[in-house]
Amino acid sequence: MNAVTGTYRLIYEEMRWILVIFSSITILISAIYLTIGSLFNIGFTTSLFGPIYGGVCVLGAIGFTTIFPIAIGLGSTLTQYMKSYYAISSLMVIGIISILNIIYFAFYLLREQGLHSLSFFHPANLFSPDYHVFYYLLIDLMIGFLLLGLSSFITACWRKLGTRKFLVLFFSINILITYLLPLQICFQKLYLSFLNILCSLLLVVD
Repeated sequence: MNAVTGTYRLIYEEMRWILVIFSSITILISAIYLTIGSLFNIGFTTSLFGPIYGGVCVLGAIGFTTIFPIAIGLGSTLTQYMKSYYAISSLMVIGIISILNIIYFAFYLLREQGLHSLSFFHPANLFSPDYHVFYYLLIDLMIGFLLLGLSSFITACWRKLGTRKFLVLFFSINILITYLLPLQICFQKLYLSFLNILCSLLLVVD
């Protein structure tokens, strides 16, 4: 086994367990929800995407914490590691999101058969209140890749800067956002007021 295939195999074996663990948690929660809804004949709204989205964040984090030093120590180059990491992590995100949407589809079929009356909160409900396979899958994939990128970026910054500098930078950005957001709203209101006055003046002149 050379350095290229070894890097792929190392990343795959580490991330495979993340996929199995968080998918199993989601399936177990689904079984509990289905049992409660079927036995007691009650309907309630809940969510299933929590463990899956958390698993995606873990996939992004472990790439720069546990796997990276091992791969470099075994002879992999940084370029080869990043190519392997992006390829395997993308496949894992697609796989874990597909498992989640298979569960959604199974619940939808069971609901159509009248076996339960559960409903699930999903970000796709902001666009359509009804279940659509394409909407659910597409939005889950977009959120999954967004979480993967954010968790990878944050972990890489933490590894590069160190804990103390990273926390200082993190809280400084939060403070700036906290104080700049109200200022932006005030400037926006002033700008709208100026436009209203200008439009009124133009109407008077005409």
